[in-house]
Amino acid sequence: MKKLRLAVTFAFLFPFMAQAQISVSDLDLTRFYVRLGASFVYPDDDNTSLKYYVLQDWQLYRTNWDIEEGTTWNASGVWRPLPHLGIELLYVGGADHSLTLENFRGFPGRDSIYFGRFTASSANLFINWYMTDPICLGQPYLGIGVNYSDFYDDELNPDFQRYLVNSGMATGPGKFGVGHSWGASAQLGLDWRLGRTGMLNSWLINAAVIYTDANTDAVVTYPTSPGYERLYSDFETNPWTLNLGVTYEF
Repeated sequence: MKKLRLAVTFAFLFPFMAQAQISVSDLDLTRFYVRLGASFVYPDDDNTSLKYYVLQDWQLYRTNWDIEEGTTWNASGVWRPLPHLGIELLYVGGADHSLTLENFRGFPGRDSIYFGRFTASSANLFINWYMTDPICLGQPYLGIGVNYSDFYDDELNPDFQRYLVNSGMATGPGKFGVGHSWGASAQLGLDWRLGRTGMLNSWLINAAVIYTDANTDAVVTYPTSPGYERLYSDFETNPWTLNLGVTYEF
């Protein structure tokens, strides 16, 4: 499903980019945008269940993640050397996300357990195609690129820690860990210039919707007697992000 979504996204973007008529005579090495704004991150919950490396635990069988959305900040720089072409480096700061395990069978009368939390940030490199000339007030654009996502500040909630111990699975506190990922990304955005003359000509309002392919491994490591054991899951957050910001053009 993830690959299908990306294929559909790229199939939508490439025909537009292929039609762009770019003249090298319009080359401008001095046109730069700097942007600051807010990001609203909406992760996808389509992930595998939490399981043992070898044997499945019935109480965790067919569990699935419920990942809470997060809010953070973003900053980007755009180099626009040609009227319809731009290269953008975008950083989305760490957004905090809480995790709940749904379809959990460990507690009678409950179907979920608060699992823990993590923080995720991302860096994206986009090639953008602008549909209108730089002098237009409205400047919609499409972009494709690559993404690096970093997951950190991951921890288990005391509720799940107690479950591990009380169920006899663990002899002490466990640890939750997720790593990083590389993937593709795509965006649809709009810059709106505030005016044609004076200072207003240099300021733009920006809005963009971004899809990011972000997946890694989630691992819970907990002590046993003797040694230790692990639970794991494929962790595909694949977030949609809404960016709202203010752009200054040099």
